[in-house]
Amino acid sequence: MTIQVATGTRLGPYEIVSRIGAGGMGEVWRARDTRLDRSVAVKVLPAHFAGDPFLRARFDREARTISQLNHPNICTLYDIGHEGGVDYLVMELLEGETLADRISKGPLPMPEVLRYGAQIADALARAHRAGIVHRDLKPGNIMITKAGAKLLDFGLAKSNAPTAFDGVTQHKPLTQEGTILGTFQYMAPEQLGGEEADERTDIFGFGVVLYEMATGGRPFEGKTRTSLIAAIVSGEPKPMSQIQPLTPPALEHVVNKCLSKDPDDRWQNAHDIAEELKWIGGAGSSAGVAAPLIVGGKPRERLGWMAAVVVAGGAAVFFATRRPDPPPRVETAVVPPEGVAFSYDGGSIALSDDGRQVAFVGRGADGKSLIWVRSLGSSVARPLAGTEGASFPFWSADAKSIAFAAGDKLKRVSVTGGSPEILADAPQFEGGTWNRQGDILMSTRLGIQRVSAAGGKVNVIIAGTNGALSSPRFLTDGKRFLFTSLRGSSQTDGLYVALLDEPKERIALPGVYSNAAYARPGFILYSRDGDLRAQRVDPKTLKAEGDPIRLADRVQYDPGRKAALFAVSDAGSLLYLEGEGAGKTELVWVSRDGKDLGTLAPPAMFFSPQLSHDEKRVAVDLSDMQTASGDLWMFDLVHGVSTRLTYDPANESAPQWSPDDRRIFFFSEKRGHRDLYDRPSSGTGVEELLLADGTEKSPLDVSPDGQLLAYMVVDPAKRNADVWLMQLATRKTTPLLTTPFNEGGLQFSPNGKWIVYTSDESGRSEIYVQQFPDSTGKWIVSRRGGTMPVWSADGRQIYYISSEQKMMSVPVSPGTSFDAGMPVALFDAHVRKYSLVLIPVRQYAVTGDGSKFLLNRVVGEAGTRPMTLVQNWSSGLERP
Repeated sequence: MTIQVATGTRLGPYEIVSRIGAGGMGEVWRARDTRLDRSVAVKVLPAHFAGDPFLRARFDREARTISQLNHPNICTLYDIGHEGGVDYLVMELLEGETLADRISKGPLPMPEVLRYGAQIADALARAHRAGIVHRDLKPGNIMITKAGAKLLDFGLAKSNAPTAFDGVTQHKPLTQEGTILGTFQYMAPEQLGGEEADERTDIFGFGVVLYEMATGGRPFEGKTRTSLIAAIVSGEPKPMSQIQPLTPPALEHVVNKCLSKDPDDRWQNAHDIAEELKWIGGAGSSAGVAAPLIVGGKPRERLGWMAAVVVAGGAAVFFATRRPDPPPRVETAVVPPEGVAFSYDGGSIALSDDGRQVAFVGRGADGKSLIWVRSLGSSVARPLAGTEGASFPFWSADAKSIAFAAGDKLKRVSVTGGSPEILADAPQFEGGTWNRQGDILMSTRLGIQRVSAAGGKVNVIIAGTNGALSSPRFLTDGKRFLFTSLRGSSQTDGLYVALLDEPKERIALPGVYSNAAYARPGFILYSRDGDLRAQRVDPKTLKAEGDPIRLADRVQYDPGRKAALFAVSDAGSLLYLEGEGAGKTELVWVSRDGKDLGTLAPPAMFFSPQLSHDEKRVAVDLSDMQTASGDLWMFDLVHGVSTRLTYDPANESAPQWSPDDRRIFFFSEKRGHRDLYDRPSSGTGVEELLLADGTEKSPLDVSPDGQLLAYMVVDPAKRNADVWLMQLATRKTTPLLTTPFNEGGLQFSPNGKWIVYTSDESGRSEIYVQQFPDSTGKWIVSRRGGTMPVWSADGRQIYYISSEQKMMSVPVSPGTSFDAGMPVALFDAHVRKYSLVLIPVRQYAVTGDGSKFLLNRVVGEAGTRPMTLVQNWSSGLERP
């Protein structure tokens, strides 16, 4: 005979006290544990458990698993029992209210949404690690107690059969009368289709719960079951920010990803969600607090505001000398669009002067980069067509246009759309700025140049070579401008100021090696030692006053371009991206199937690693993190030691080995240009100048017989890259590849009868092979773009880096004729991007047997970290 549960009933040692509630999974009763004299909650399960041995066995197994879950945000399961035909669970008795009851009173305050959300996600993560999927996540199964959120009622008895909507749990309505209610409002599309539930199914339900906590309503509604199911399967929720304008964009991103229709597009584990919510609401960063908005209110509210103004006006009579409180400093997270990563290249973000719009360079899954524009009052960013390959975007003063560099050209584009227009040639572009009078300043290989925003004649106003002058930025008057100068020993390195029409420069802040910007009421912002700093200055003279103030730690810095990822507006907004890598790379050995085999040294600013022919040493450029000025170093792979080869303060880079490994060829900028040198690889002896002719040169390879040095040369008059040859015995030079296009990256085949190189004659960089020295044939071996070619030691393969940053291998047959097979992707490379003109310099080496690759791989290139927007960033920093 089955026991009828009521007050006073005994289920084993548990005495029923009173009924708490009921649902589709049974009734919950308050009870007393007579053995331990404590209050517990007893859940009496539906009668069909007793008659179904499969459900009973599964119930016992999962209950034992859940009983092992020890987590502060999971309701503890104490016991399971079977008494008189009744199956029951004994759980921790919680005092508080369900989240459903709490939401019925209205949306939760944002700090509570973030705190309780992180706790629930943590609880889900713990359950998922134990192999338990809740399958019935909803506000009614979450308790809010003094200790925080508690997750209840794991769906022990739920089978994997298609859901029967007639038996779903019901709870009190949270929306208008007539809306279909019940558990299926929290079900994922795959659950509604009868598919097996997994952890990602819980994540969808959690997204619905988060949405409801923040807005007070559910993301999917319907008047009928059919319309509700259609909304869940194919509809999109109303943006949270339209319902609650103060919703942090980062939270909306978290929720939207949870609610993706395809499980593969959701967050793949609850732990990551918990960490995101903690980051948004963390005490160390107020990034979860959205910028305050003033919206139109009800007439009575507006009347209240008017009364407040009257009172404030009266108070001013008595406290005329009291200064108003500064506006609050508010931080907000800015996340990239779904499937897009922020570019970590220097100068890739910009704020409009009014602080209302941000432009940034974003890289899609296909590896292509575009400029994206987003209003900071919206969570939606949109790409600008025609901006492929853009870098260094900067705004017009009226915020209607953006200028940028692409393909060695300065271009401008309207933010409302349309095709970009070319304004000027911009070789080796290093930043630009645009004033209200329509003047644009840009830094190029030639120095600081001036051009009209309508295009036309370009004038050099401050001369400099090789990007020694970078990051020009107008001050608010539109006449003075700042720029960074790294011109060597003849002048002090640092931040300079000059007048547009009288460009007589003077030092403003010595020792500054990054981009900088002036901001009201009198600060210069710049990066130093990985930090973002603000130096108070006199607005008229720019003379420094007091010590610099640290605004943020670990701001992403690109030392190659001497640019930190920050932007500031005249309206008091500051945007920056934190970063661990800050321009660093690692020299890492990788197997042919993409497995890491170990690193050569701790992360640093490395360029152009080259493996000796006997594979016992590696020559590499190790550069200073602030100045990006490099010296050559040697890593001895046999003895595990490193040796410095050059010591000049000028930049030295692009090492190339002689065939016998006795000498190293490289370029040095000690004479003001990139000139060719060589020195003994032993570290003893002196370096020798090979060629200094006023052009910019970089060694590429030495022929197998040791007689020829191939090098790339950039002629300032032609403004493109060609390949030349030098007879090392006589120093005689002859052209090899001289076209209107850019050629570089050349390497001789092991037998010296072929050359491989890159050219952009097709409109993009591709890999070509040509006979040598007679040049009677030419073949293209890459597909859809390629850079950094390398021959295998036997001459039977060519390796290169694809436009998607994959290591590619092409089988070739360089006999009496040439034949190339289809390229095959080996692994993701993610090597450093470093170019001379438009020709990337090789950033990897390969062992002779092709089994290992030494990559100069970028550190910390995640790209999906949110940026931090700070409004009223200087609040509290002004003079008292």
